[in-house]
Amino acid sequence: MKIIRLQVPGIFLKFVGFAELFNDLEWVKILKAFQYDQNQFFSLQRIKFKPNAMEDLSKEIKAKFNPETIQILNIQGDEVLCIMYQSNKTGFFPVIQSGPWAFLFPIHASRDVCLVNIISLETYVPTLLQTLSKFTPDYELIAIQDINELDNINQILAQYSLPYPNFSKRQTEIASFAAKHGYFNNPKEISAQKIADKFKISISAVNKHLRRAENTAMKYFFGTFS
Repeated sequence: MKIIRLQVPGIFLKFVGFAELFNDLEWVKILKAFQYDQNQFFSLQRIKFKPNAMEDLSKEIKAKFNPETIQILNIQGDEVLCIMYQSNKTGFFPVIQSGPWAFLFPIHASRDVCLVNIISLETYVPTLLQTLSKFTPDYELIAIQDINELDNINQILAQYSLPYPNFSKRQTEIASFAAKHGYFNNPKEISAQKIADKFKISISAVNKHLRRAENTAMKYFFGTFS
């Protein structure tokens, strides 16, 4: 089995009925979901509204997500944590047909980008990507991981089961060493010179590897924007 992380352009949202979703929203994170058949969907969501867009909260959420039921759990500033129940007739339905795959959460969506995690049988991955390309050819496969590569079976049930950023071996070695020894702390607990001495490379090479690792990590967690 494979776990894949995809970056999909925000325009994809129109295919799931949310074309106008981000007129008043910054982003939506589906933190957890409970789907008991193809047409029924419970989800724990964190919603970030744009400033001054929360005058009538329940009305705003119902207008945008069209849920059967909504339970607001917490409000902090412009962010709302809630549980929604949606069904096929009220707004939620998967565009890709059911099969040997499933979403892994969290999923992040904004006007510009959707970051989606999927677990799938390895043999089905090409079909899954081919189906997605019918809606948008501009998706990007950010990371892919075989479940057998996980350190222990407990990770499959945790967020750590998500595929990790696609670092090169050298980036992993240098960035992990730097992190463990406090390079990213403020103030730094180790200098670039000491990292260079450890790996017998130049300071400029250290900076290059760390910069590329940072860019890869930022792309993994937040996506890229055109």
